[in-house]
Amino acid sequence: MTREVRISAIEGTTIKAGCDQSACEGCKSSTFCRGRKDEFEILNPEGLELKVGDDVVIAMDGGRTVAATAISLAFPLLCFLIGLLLGRHWWPDSEPMQLLAALVLLLAGFAVAGIYFHFTRRRYMPTVRGKKEG
Repeated sequence: MTREVRISAIEGTTIKAGCDQSACEGCKSSTFCRGRKDEFEILNPEGLELKVGDDVVIAMDGGRTVAATAISLAFPLLCFLIGLLLGRHWWPDSEPMQLLAALVLLLAGFAVAGIYFHFTRRRYMPTVRGKKEG
C-alpha cells in the first residue's frame, strides 16, 4: 500500500508527515477533517536526502498492516471471549459477573496490545520509498 505525503518535520531517520491538504479542496467533508491534525511518523531507512515540504511516496507492507490490525483488534476480542467463558465457568448463575470478567479481560487485551506496540512501534511504521515524481 503506497501513499503520497508531505514532510512536516525531520528528526534523524524519523520523519513526520501529513496529507497534502490541497487534495481536500471542494470536498464536502473537508469541514469535518480540517480541525484534525493528520500527521504520522514514517521511517527513512535508506537515508534519502529530504527536507521539510518535500512530497514523498511512502509504503507499508500489507502483511504488517494485517498483523497490526489483528493485534490491536482481534487479540482483545479473543480476550473478551475467553473472559466470557471463564466467567460462565466461575459464576454460572451470575450474568453480571460473567460480563464483568469478559470486560476485564477485554481491557487487559487492549493494554497488552498497547504495551506491545509501545516496544515494537518502529516495526509497524511506514517507510519512505522515494521522492514524488514531477
